[in-house]
Amino acid sequence: MSENRRRVLWPLLSLLLFVTFSAQAHLPEYFGRKYVLISEKFSPAARPCEGDRQLMREEANRLQDELDTAVLEAGAYNPGLSDPIGELGKLYSSQCNHPAALDAYRKALQIVRVNDGLMTPAQIPYLKALADSYQAIGDFDSAQQSMRSVFRIHDMGQGELDAAATSDSLAYFARARSIFIDPRSRGEMNLFFEAFKDNEHMLEAQLERDELNYAVRESLTLSHLRNLYLLLGTDFVLMSGISGDATSPAVDFMQRSQMLTYGKGRKLLEGLLESALDQPDAVRAMLYFRLGNWQQWNAKWGQACDSYALAWDLAADEDGVSLREQMSQPAELPEDPELWLSLLDPDIAVKAVIAADFRVSARGDISRVDATVEDDGSSGLAARVGRWLRDSHARPAIIDGACVEAELQGRRYRLLD
Repeated sequence: MSENRRRVLWPLLSLLLFVTFSAQAHLPEYFGRKYVLISEKFSPAARPCEGDRQLMREEANRLQDELDTAVLEAGAYNPGLSDPIGELGKLYSSQCNHPAALDAYRKALQIVRVNDGLMTPAQIPYLKALADSYQAIGDFDSAQQSMRSVFRIHDMGQGELDAAATSDSLAYFARARSIFIDPRSRGEMNLFFEAFKDNEHMLEAQLERDELNYAVRESLTLSHLRNLYLLLGTDFVLMSGISGDATSPAVDFMQRSQMLTYGKGRKLLEGLLESALDQPDAVRAMLYFRLGNWQQWNAKWGQACDSYALAWDLAADEDGVSLREQMSQPAELPEDPELWLSLLDPDIAVKAVIAADFRVSARGDISRVDATVEDDGSSGLAARVGRWLRDSHARPAIIDGACVEAELQGRRYRLLD
């Protein structure tokens, strides 16, 4: 190879190696996917269908009889029937009779659409209820598409937002993330890809609106940052083989996007910081903390410690006490419970509960792991979580604005089946 050609190709090869290493550095991510933190701070989802089942069945039968009579008197599409049919659906859902609940919600939805039109906001409560019941029976595709129908009613997030449009859109994006990481869902990339692009397009459209207030911008930005965490932490080659999506355009897009994800996340947070100049110090402190965590998770240790120092300084007043307390102890990354809280669902099977103590260095390296299985369980499961912990990303403790070494003791994890 000629010297001139070597000079041209070497920078390109170096760049390729860099982005490949950057993309592979996270793959696969286990914390928040295969094992999840148990803490008093994070309440697990309430177990459904508890209560007097016989009383609920009797009430459902009574309401069904009343509805049968009303249909005979007023007709099947009388607009006054949608609410009581929806209530019947709630009763069936509370009994975990989700097939019957779905049938009721579909009937209520049809009545509303016949009387008020296909895009009426009046159907939103029934679409949300459909999503819950679909997910309860394991139909994750229909659950997500029901929430996307709500998103479509809100003009796909492209127009002026009210509180309901913002809340419903964020709920759709959160649902898509929880479905993607749910071990029962097979991690279908096409579903996640669809919601990922919807969140991205909504954020882009809203950033072009001068009247966008800070709170909405922050919520949409952090939602998409969570998407980027999932994007960067997923081995799409492995998952595409499991889910059968290997030839999907979504898989190709996700794999190529991983090379640019760190820069996109940093740009999102830096843009948010610029828009937060008139926000309280505590708000800006949390943003620098999030920036530090994103940098730390992407192996930018020096930059992360600089961001943590800024967060520490801005958290100096009374409103920053809780953040300083949080920073004073190391933590597993991603340090955002909204990314993995859904995995505390009691209906998700658990192999074991693992207790662990370990040390986190000033650079965020985990060592001296002592992991044990609670109750009855194989010691091999504890050893597996111990290995994953050593390879995991962690935030060091921050004391007086500096990254320092510290111990984490009494951590408890659900090891998912």
